This record gives sequence, structure tokens and C-alpha cells, in this order.
Amino acid sequence: MIKHVWAVYFSPSGKTEQVTMAVAEGAAGLLKIGEIHAYDFTLPDKREHPFCFGEEDLVILGCPTYAGRIPNKIMPFIRDSICGHGASAAIVMTYGGRNIDHSVMETYLLLQENGFKVYGAGSAVTRHVMSDILSAGRPGTEDLKAAGQFGADVVHKIMTQPENYNDLSLPGSNPVGPYYKPLEADGTPANFLKAKPKVHNEICTRCKICAEVCPMGSISRENVEEVPGVCIKCHACVRKCPTGARFFDDPSLISHIRMLEENFAGQPKDNNWYL
Repeated sequence: MIKHVWAVYFSPSGKTEQVTMAVAEGAAGLLKIGEIHAYDFTLPDKREHPFCFGEEDLVILGCPTYAGRIPNKIMPFIRDSICGHGASAAIVMTYGGRNIDHSVMETYLLLQENGFKVYGAGSAVTRHVMSDILSAGRPGTEDLKAAGQFGADVVHKIMTQPENYNDLSLPGSNPVGPYYKPLEADGTPANFLKAKPKVHNEICTRCKICAEVCPMGSISRENVEEVPGVCIKCHACVRKCPTGARFFDDPSLISHIRMLEENFAGQPKDNNWYL
């Protein structure tokens, strides 16, 4: 019997958290559980130790899609440190409107290997972290309402078909396919792996929020102009800077964003929920 509902998520921009919490609220509502336990593993110190569950837990795991898969710097934590021990689970993979590719399948396979009973999975559209126009306004009210209904549907399946777990038909390939290779606006390969955020010094207040929200801990707290660590292009520093002082100026990255906006901004995507 499920006694605890968990919302467990990696959410640099906050959008994945929104959808994951909506699913958890829908599940908790049907179970008549008042408290939802949240575990946000966005920041590095939250990924230092394993996090394990049991048969009385329902875990809603949320994560954004990067290049068609789980972010490559986050996948090892999910693979090695989130363990089920018979816990029930549902998956929420968000994406910015290009394509979900293999991320739902990848997470599904990892959770099965880690001892979870996966009863449902979904791909939910959220505003693209790199763009103000690609999937702008998502998730909206209707998106979050549908996410809540999915959470309730997962619980209904657990209650009425407890033996039907790990039986989902999902997008993506098994074995998991390669990461998406980004393109520039002219269709040539984009290479912005080394791109790092810059600072508009004239409007930067040195509040250090950018360093505090970086999921890799890569921005120096002593001098926020320095980014000695790896950058995963999550844009948390850009999105959460109160003065708009953070920006990227890498030509290949900017060209890639233009390609995304030109090819996908006019093609709104639907959320998909699988049971």
C-alpha cells in the first residue's frame, strides 16, 4: 500500500519542477495523502549520496531532455544513486518543443534496472531554456491540469492493475539511441560544447545568484565572471539573474537557437502520457 508520494526532480529552470509537482499532486489527491515529499537534486550537494525508496513509496521522477536524452552529466546520478527497492514510479520527461527522442525510454530502462515498478511515463512540453519564443508559456494551466490527471491515472492503474508495471510502450529505442547532434541555422553541425555564459558588468550587481543556482557548481562565487567548471547550457544562470546580466554570445550556440526557432517555434507540440 502506498503511503508516501515523492516528487523527485532535476529542474534548473524550474519548469520540470512545475510539471513533476502537478503529477505528484494528482497522485496524492486520489490517494488522499496530504503531504508530498519533494527531493530536488538540481544542485551538486543534493547528488552526493544515494537516495533510495521502498514498497510504500510512489516516486514521480522528473527531468528535462537535453539533446534527446537525459542530460549526460545527470544520468550517472539517476543510474547509480536513485534506487527503488520495489517502489512504484512514474516518469516525467520535459522538452522544449524539438523532440523527446530517447529520453523517456532511457529513464524507463534505468528505473527498471534500479528496482522500480514503473506504471506510467510522460513527455511534457515546457518553454525551451534557450529561447523566449520556443514553447513560450508552457506549461500552461491546461498542461498542468493534464499532468495532474496523469498522476491520478497512474494511481488508478496501481490500484486496479497492480501487476501491470514495466509494461509500457514508449517512444525511443532500446538499446537507447545516440544524443541528438545540434545544427546551426544553415544545417551544418553546431559545436558549442565549450560555450560558457558571459556577464554584462554594467548591470551585474554581484548578487551571486548565478553561482548559487548553477547545477554543476561551475560559476565562481568569488568572481562570477569566471566559469572554471563545465557548462551544460541549462541557462539557469541566465533565467534566474534578477538584472538580466547573464548571457551567451557563442556564435554556434546562437545559430543553433535560431535554427530551433525557425524550424519548431511554429509547430506547438502536445504532451504525451503513457500508461
